Amino acid sequence: MEKLKLKATAEAVAILLGFFVFGMLISYLFDEVTAELFRVVLLEWGAFPMLCAIVGGVVSMKNGFMPLYGILSAVVFLPFMFLFFEVNWGLVIAYGLFGALGSLFGHWLFLKEVKRIEEGKPEKKRKSIIFSLFDRYDTKKYK
Repeated sequence: MEKLKLKATAEAVAILLGFFVFGMLISYLFDEVTAELFRVVLLEWGAFPMLCAIVGGVVSMKNGFMPLYGILSAVVFLPFMFLFFEVNWGLVIAYGLFGALGSLFGHWLFLKEVKRIEEGKPEKKRKSIIFSLFDRYDTKKYK
């Protein structure tokens, strides 16, 4: 069970589901034609496949490869496909592939970091880009 990384996979899928539900709720703010255009163009063909890859990559950078993430990222789309979109099984497969590729890319970055640590180099301290922009007490960058 440890190799499946269920906790990390569940966190990634929950993030993905949250983004998708939020996007669907935003689509209700528009009129009918614009909402359908938003759902099809942005969610179905644009943002959601890339989001599958990005979330998989970011979570895999910290946890390693998650074998179930690709499958579950496709499963997240299934209920929405039957409710709001035209049934298109090719998209479900594409979402699964994007999720798996994102997880593989994150795993590659994870292995690079593990190799750096094994060589005796200190672990990289990751700070959010937003927090680094507003870090006014960091005097090193002013010297």
